[in-house]
Amino acid sequence: MKKLTFEKYGLSPEKVEQLRAYKILPDKQTLKNLIKAYETDKAEETEIADFQRELSQPIDEEYIRFLLEHNGGIPSKNRVKGSKVVIDRFLAFRSAYKFHSLIDLYTDFQKQGIPIACTPAGDTLLLAEDQQIYLFNHNIQDIEPSPIATSFADLLMKLY
Repeated sequence: MKKLTFEKYGLSPEKVEQLRAYKILPDKQTLKNLIKAYETDKAEETEIADFQRELSQPIDEEYIRFLLEHNGGIPSKNRVKGSKVVIDRFLAFRSAYKFHSLIDLYTDFQKQGIPIACTPAGDTLLLAEDQQIYLFNHNIQDIEPSPIATSFADLLMKLY
């Protein structure tokens, strides 16, 4: 079975050149943001600890390890077993590209949980106070009633 890996989100210099060669670059602003996102440093333990102190809920330890090791990214396995959910990308703790940054998106979701990932359809996966993972459906502006995973580790195990 193929091991789960995470590609850094954004555009590397090599990818920019590749896209340029094929003449399929995004608009200038998006290109700039995606390059900045790729250049974002990994999260620091102190940043995450400071953020956790501001929250009214704990953060799953497995998720903290994931942020420190990967700081988000595009999973090699993106479908969640037992649901119709497909993960486009896991959010970085912080990123120069606001739409990929947990701390920038948190204010939009703070009543429901911590945003941890996005789907291609524009929905958001949330780590709720009960440490379960829920899908926030952007069409109805609410979370789905049933969790898609019982923990962050469970979510990673369900990816195929």
